[in-house]
Amino acid sequence: MIALILVGAVLMAGCTTQSGPATPTATTAAPGTANLSLEEQRLVAFVEEAASFARANGRDKALAAFNDPNGSWVRGELYVFAYDLNGTVLALPFQPEAVGTSRHGIVDLNGVPYVQDAIAVARNGSGFFRYHYPNPARTYAVEQKTSYVVGLGDWFVGAGLYTPDGESSANVSVRSRPGLVTYVEQAAAFARTSGQAKALAAFNDPNGSFVKDDLYVFAYGMNGTTLALPFQLELIGTNRSDAADIHGTKFIQAAVAAARNGSGFYELWYPNPADTYAVEPKTCYVVSMGDWYLGSGYYTARVSPSITNLSSKEGLATFVEQSTAHARANGREIALADFNNRTGPFASGEAYVYALDYNGTALALPFEPEKVGTNFFNLTDSTGQRYTRVEIDLARRGGGFVYYDFPNPAHGMAVEPKMSYVRDVDGTYWIGAGTYLPVANGS
Repeated sequence: MIALILVGAVLMAGCTTQSGPATPTATTAAPGTANLSLEEQRLVAFVEEAASFARANGRDKALAAFNDPNGSWVRGELYVFAYDLNGTVLALPFQPEAVGTSRHGIVDLNGVPYVQDAIAVARNGSGFFRYHYPNPARTYAVEQKTSYVVGLGDWFVGAGLYTPDGESSANVSVRSRPGLVTYVEQAAAFARTSGQAKALAAFNDPNGSFVKDDLYVFAYGMNGTTLALPFQLELIGTNRSDAADIHGTKFIQAAVAAARNGSGFYELWYPNPADTYAVEPKTCYVVSMGDWYLGSGYYTARVSPSITNLSSKEGLATFVEQSTAHARANGREIALADFNNRTGPFASGEAYVYALDYNGTALALPFEPEKVGTNFFNLTDSTGQRYTRVEIDLARRGGGFVYYDFPNPAHGMAVEPKMSYVRDVDGTYWIGAGTYLPVANGS
């Protein structure tokens, strides 16, 4: 369904057919191009024609024409792009939200800094460079591209020819960098043609066409506000700019940095909704949409921890994420009853799920049932840390780890150092679980 929608959108945008003014006759290939292929000669002639148009008509008129996706400067897969020598986008007809932004630091999926390469070539007058880029004429499949640019003083124009990398783009796995980029670029094309509101509604549907097994589209404002997160809808509208994964990576900040370059990759650990919310390593790619961005990611491993193996951060976080999924699926009343059952699946030995509301009142404490209803908001541990306040703050931001001292039910309620992971459930309460850390001298 996505493919049909996007192909239609591309056709309407004029990516594969010319619907604007009559296409000018291509100029004769520039001198010195006899050793180039016919396609490369056609490319050089197209760019030199665009440069001549810019010189004759002035920068403003030329850029207006180059930025028209239905105009005469889009011919099949050929279209004109333009940048200044600082890397600021002046013309990108199929990515209008990028115009005016700097892409100086952007790289392709292999790390090639192609805008910097283009600037270097333009400073020399003209020339070729190669990289990978989404092809709007082929539903934004990521393909190898050979581009040619011509310098025009403090700016330059260019265009490129796409060369599919051997295997058909239709057969490229979405769990690869080229496949992921294609998937995200197609979502971006849908957002451009449909508008932000309609796009976000589609991205937030966990049963919609933008969810493929463990792939789904997320979206945030450049300030970190959550716009689309189909399996964590309770976070929509919240600011996650300081959110960190289980290893401390501030992944929203990493995503924003990549988006401000235009697009890019980053790595993190995150719950996988297609694998019972196991916390797994994930590779993400994001695309700027102006004052917001969208992206997706694929999970690169499988982790299968259980309640009896919570010594690692991955295992502990997965246990809490799976407990959170249980709570959302079954409702608050049933979930709290299950969490308070010391012989149930959410309590074993020293590991158990606890729950509190955002006022700090205990809702589930399976080994201290007499304290359910007690307010822990101002409770401190032996170091003076008000750890419940820390947990509440982390839960509001999507989850995280906290270290404190707490009674261990497996050791006669002796107070021992503990590492806990907490997670919001539905905006009204949060849950956590922890593992007790080794005590010096075995005491």
